[in-house]
Amino acid sequence: MGGPGPDPTSQTPRLRPHVSLQLQLNYLGNYIPRFWTFETGCAVCDEGLRSLQGIGDEALPTVLVGVFIEQPTPFLSLFFQRLLRLRYPRKQMRLFIHNHEQHHKAQVEQFLAEHGGEYQSVKLVGPEVRVANADARNMGAELCRQDRSCTYYFSVDADVALTEPKTLRLLIEQNKNVIAPLMTRHGRLWSNFWGALSADGYYARSEDYVDIVQGRRVGVWNVPYISNVYLIKGSALRAELQQTDLFHHSKLDPDMAFCANIRQQDVFMFLTNRHTFGRLLSLDSYQTSHLHNDLWEVFSNPEDWKEKYIHENYTKALAGKLVEMPCPDVYWFPIFTEAACDELVEEMEHYGQWSLGDNKDSRIQGGYENVPTIDIHMNQISFEREWHKFLMEYIAPMTEKLYPGYYTRAQFDLAFVVRYKPDEQPSLMPHHDASTFTINIALNRVGVDYEGGGCRFLRYNCSIRAPRKGWTLMHPGRLTHYHEGLPTTRGTRYIAVSFVDP
Repeated sequence: MGGPGPDPTSQTPRLRPHVSLQLQLNYLGNYIPRFWTFETGCAVCDEGLRSLQGIGDEALPTVLVGVFIEQPTPFLSLFFQRLLRLRYPRKQMRLFIHNHEQHHKAQVEQFLAEHGGEYQSVKLVGPEVRVANADARNMGAELCRQDRSCTYYFSVDADVALTEPKTLRLLIEQNKNVIAPLMTRHGRLWSNFWGALSADGYYARSEDYVDIVQGRRVGVWNVPYISNVYLIKGSALRAELQQTDLFHHSKLDPDMAFCANIRQQDVFMFLTNRHTFGRLLSLDSYQTSHLHNDLWEVFSNPEDWKEKYIHENYTKALAGKLVEMPCPDVYWFPIFTEAACDELVEEMEHYGQWSLGDNKDSRIQGGYENVPTIDIHMNQISFEREWHKFLMEYIAPMTEKLYPGYYTRAQFDLAFVVRYKPDEQPSLMPHHDASTFTINIALNRVGVDYEGGGCRFLRYNCSIRAPRKGWTLMHPGRLTHYHEGLPTTRGTRYIAVSFVDP
């Protein structure tokens, strides 16, 4: 079903008939009299706006931003980056952060150490305090309620990807007591609002739900339930919503309790889908057993994985604008971000079980390696499914573009990270690869992390001596591209290699 699913163990009393009727009237009010039609769209969305245009930074309303990290959450570093990208002066923003998770303690503290001083004030409630979810949310709302200079309270959960930097301004300008920006999970109908309630107070799909989620109906909508991210006027917290316990109600979860209490005070909740504000992360399969757990999120949260790990110029390469050919039929293009390179190296060093670099290798079929390297295979860190997804999504399209007429399913027997050191294994003897084509991604920087290194193709007497971090070489594996690894003379060189279509 679309929309967040409440805890099935929670209970709530049946709605009184007049409340159900009121919610239906609120729903009809979105359309009657001619508030919204297919022909004209939203006829009233620009009425009663609060314009921020021309207002200097120091005169902008003060906003308390409540950040809630209630469970292990992927891409928290991106969450904080997006918070910093909000187009609103930080000196007009105060921060209240509730971090329930020890797992995220270091990330939160690093963010505050680097940027906390840029905000008007900061209050952190960490995992050591053991404050429950509902109580922490009440604390955030109360901070704004008790401070008459707090004009707005902006509550954001850590699983919200705010990709529109103007979100806060756009919500303020809409001038509602309570308003949420539409957020959906990538490729799904799951969202942060419900268009209707069932008789027992749970989710029910309204007639317009799918159209609103998919953007076929655009406007500002009166809805009975919002979650994850919303803006509340400070004046409403000090008047209609002055009760100090907004997040408890019977045995409801905090999100449902919040909405039930607001409905009980006859305060309208609105949702806007007038802009593309962002998306919700999927937390269902998030692992915390690795050093860099986000690497494993390519299936669950592909858009955020791409943003964090795929080079910003990859799309240019795919369009043919940033591809070099330093040697015959050897292509060179950007693929990984700095974060992808660094985290993959750190993940391998954290695992630590590097091969010995000799011919005996129990990890491969037959137990014998003709051209051994000191390496760790992707399957040793349980990363082979994610690596294959990466190859299919980002390498296969480039292969088909650069080698016309060849189509790949990106199958591989060997994918691994190699480590070269002068006193360990500095180079690699001339060899063919067991592949139709090979990719070789530079994971660190020549001249900074190491000296020497590179690859020489003997048939063409052509060398690539200055690999660029995050860029990959792609070349045929057999027959024509006999090659060797040039000596690393200082430091440590790391590369990620895949023998594709063996």
